[in-house]
Formats: sequence, C-alpha cells, structure tokens
Amino acid sequence: MPRDYEITAAFKEAIMLDAKNRRLVTTEDFRIALEKYNHHWPLEECNRWIKRYQSFFFELVTDGGANKTWALRNMGYVI
Repeated sequence: MPRDYEITAAFKEAIMLDAKNRRLVTTEDFRIALEKYNHHWPLEECNRWIKRYQSFFFELVTDGGANKTWALRNMGYVI
C-alpha cells in the first residue's frame, strides 16, 4: 500500500546535480522513483505535485511537453 511520506522520499531520490552543480529533477525521473514505492502516477500528476508541494523548484525547461525539468531556486536550501 503506497504511503504519502514515500512521495517526498521519491522526489528526493530523483534530484540530481548537473554540470553547473544545480539541483535538477525531471518529471520522468520523479515518476520512475515513485513507481519504486508503488505509486503509479502519470506525468501530469507528478507536475501538479511538484508545483504544489515543492515551492523552491521552478520550471527550468518549458517546452510544452509533460516531461519538464525543474531546478532548485535557492542553492542554500537543504531539502
């Protein structure tokens, strides 16, 4: 049975560093991490959750598709 606290854990697992040392997460990586915890969400639901509960992340790449790239706003903030 999926639990709500696992959603945050999956989001943290999906965060990666890029070449510029920015913390990034893609919607697809978040969705894959959620499936490890038995949460099966479409990309649109993942985007809604990130937008609502991760206010320190913003859309870095907005190409109009559902698989978005999100970046951490303040590098001093620890999740």
